[in-house]
Amino acid sequence: MIPALASLLPAKLAGIVDPLVLADDPSPAISGRELFDQRRIKQCLTAFGRNYKEPDAQAVATQWSKWHFSIVLTPVLALNIVADRQLPIALDEIGVLLSPDSRTQGLRLPDSGSTVHFDNAHQRFARIVEGHLAPVVSALSQASTLPSKVLWSNAGNVVENVVAECASWLGDEHRGVRDARAFLASRTWPDGRKNELFEPIRYSGTGTRRRRICCLRYRMDSLPLCKSCPLDRIPQRAVNRSSNQAPPEVLS
Repeated sequence: MIPALASLLPAKLAGIVDPLVLADDPSPAISGRELFDQRRIKQCLTAFGRNYKEPDAQAVATQWSKWHFSIVLTPVLALNIVADRQLPIALDEIGVLLSPDSRTQGLRLPDSGSTVHFDNAHQRFARIVEGHLAPVVSALSQASTLPSKVLWSNAGNVVENVVAECASWLGDEHRGVRDARAFLASRTWPDGRKNELFEPIRYSGTGTRRRRICCLRYRMDSLPLCKSCPLDRIPQRAVNRSSNQAPPEVLS
């Protein structure tokens, strides 16, 4: 934990910054740039895939990315929205702490960032998207053949969840919450580029939370659909893929 960052959040929420450490933390870390080199990230995905009986490369990558985005985006976005704090998380700036099975369990930052006055919603999130998410998505997609839109959706699922939690703490009219919602509702960046985080989650008339794009974790026989899956059941072709295992649990 970085006490200076924890102090910017309500006491009951301070624990969400636990995965963030500074350069003087003794935990072993690998530089962000090295981790997302093709050789190294493939090694990590292979090691992480050993958690599953019959790992599917794309499903392994989707699960690994969910861990990574949750560890990184939860504290980074909360501090951004709650306290206008911008943290240095570009791949060239960070070290990544890995668990024994090669999933992300923390970030080493060069410093505790700074408070920034954001002029608009896109500026608020530009460094997070361009400095971290874009190169991570590119590296993971290349290493696993998982479509980049699925990885962006995995990141967007975390972003939308953090925004919803921040709204419950701060209220809908808080500037950071309004900016975040405006950003997720924007199809493009001001220069016309596609906003890959546009509407990652949609809600039904009854309030059911559904991802817009399936994460493909159903490709792993041992995993059920996630609770926000846009599918009502696992596709039959996936159920029939292996005759050596019992069909996976189907959620409706």
